[in-house]
Amino acid sequence: MADTKNNHCQVCRLGLISFPEAIRYEHALLKLYHEEKTGDILLILEHPPTVTLGRFGNIKNVLLSKEELTHQGIEYYNSDRGGDATFNCPGQLVIHPIINVRQIGPRNYIAKMQEIAINIIRSYGIPAESDSDHPGVWVYGKQIAAIGLRMRQHISTHGLSLNVNPDLTAFNVINLCGIEGCQATSLEAELWHAVSITEVLPKVEQAFAEIFNFNLNPISKNQLDQKCFGTKLT
Repeated sequence: MADTKNNHCQVCRLGLISFPEAIRYEHALLKLYHEEKTGDILLILEHPPTVTLGRFGNIKNVLLSKEELTHQGIEYYNSDRGGDATFNCPGQLVIHPIINVRQIGPRNYIAKMQEIAINIIRSYGIPAESDSDHPGVWVYGKQIAAIGLRMRQHISTHGLSLNVNPDLTAFNVINLCGIEGCQATSLEAELWHAVSITEVLPKVEQAFAEIFNFNLNPISKNQLDQKCFGTKLT
């Protein structure tokens, strides 16, 4: 269970992959978990420029048509997660825990996911905070981390995105969290100096492990492909 001390959790750094690729991994791992053929696992990745709309989201919060998004090189997908419109792009770390949250509970799980981002951001001296009215993490009223989750039979899917060094102007294609005029920020923007994905990635793993009391065991993408699909994907 995710709240048991010294429990093991695999972690795979997937790099830059599309939203459908990430969902394919999630669905495969979820099936294996329900068949008791795998345990807890954390996927860490980035997406190319992508807009997704949660299952209860309002399409009006996507400010461009699908054709206009495509023209700008932005992919669009409907998602089965909670939340509204979300923008993902390179420079933003996305973490998808596929873990058993039965003993944690949904509200506490959301709080722990927010705590991961808050701990990382505050480690840089940035005053991050959560907002009871709007899930995610905020710095001076700007969103720096977004959360969109779904749980199936107590197994979590989807997760958290943390803005490290993305192009913040690209977020203008949506109303963040369904809030008109809401702005995004990032670690790099708040610090006024370069911050790399490579620098932040191990901080994400450490914070996740500490908050959920996990020992993380790294696996390669090839090992994940073998686990999920019985072969290496091409």
